[in-house]
Amino acid sequence: MAKVRLYWRGSKAYLDWAEGGERFRRSKLTHGVRLLARLPKVRDYLEWYLDWYEAEHPTTISKARSEVKRFIERFGHRPIDSIRAVEVEHYKRSRLLDDKAAKETVGKEIRRLKAAFNRGVEWKELDVNPLAAVKAPRGVRSVAVKFYDRAAMRRLYRANPARTPLWLFMAHTGLRRGEIIGLEKGSVVAGRLLVESDPDESGEGPTKSGKWREVPLNRYARRALRHLPDPLVTVHKDTVSDWFKKDSEPAGVGGHLHRLRHTFCAHMVMAGVQLRRVQVLAGHSDYATTEKYYAHLTPDSDEMAVSKLQY
Repeated sequence: MAKVRLYWRGSKAYLDWAEGGERFRRSKLTHGVRLLARLPKVRDYLEWYLDWYEAEHPTTISKARSEVKRFIERFGHRPIDSIRAVEVEHYKRSRLLDDKAAKETVGKEIRRLKAAFNRGVEWKELDVNPLAAVKAPRGVRSVAVKFYDRAAMRRLYRANPARTPLWLFMAHTGLRRGEIIGLEKGSVVAGRLLVESDPDESGEGPTKSGKWREVPLNRYARRALRHLPDPLVTVHKDTVSDWFKKDSEPAGVGGHLHRLRHTFCAHMVMAGVQLRRVQVLAGHSDYATTEKYYAHLTPDSDEMAVSKLQY
């Protein structure tokens, strides 16, 4: 059997072997030979990814670790390029049926893993994403949306007067946390806030739907804006969530930052604003989203609806 040696000189790869007493050497290996870097094992890559993620998103790292933990336990010893989509489908099925995990939970895990491996492909550290063809399950859980009443909002404002303008502005504009980061006062024209999706290098913008919208500023939002810096917020969006937690806990109102957005939508619906108008102002890409969360809050209650029947 011929002994073959592969080596590099500069940027060129060479094969060197002996056959029948004669020595051969080939360079510029382009025909029928592809040299692939050995892909890392699942555990090594995901632990490396989590180290990066912790530096970028320190407040959500525990959630990220939890979402990849079971996948590492199952596939951590395997090279990434050896993982087949059908194996991940079996893993997904096992999580749903054997572990009795909720569809929402498994869906979050799959989406987290897909994002992690996609990042490696973007960085050119990985050639493949083993979950590229795997769909994340979506649950059908339906829960009543939670929002703040006037008393709760007043307690929140009193908890930290220095941040009152920020919470007041977000509660009266319905902005997502990603939308307020870097927002400049120049975005307000003729009393209307223009919320735009300005794509970054990845093609993603601050608005979730990728579309722009206008939100008229009421007197509370205008007052809050006068007391905010320009740009309004310059820290990472996770930091804004941390701020809210620090203020909401002593205020005794609970919940997360996104509840301010629910408050914006819910109070408009209860005041009689049509769901279609709420959809436009909130920037929901799908009317079904607005209907699912807020239809039950309309002034026309179920009792009033059926009382109109006269046949």
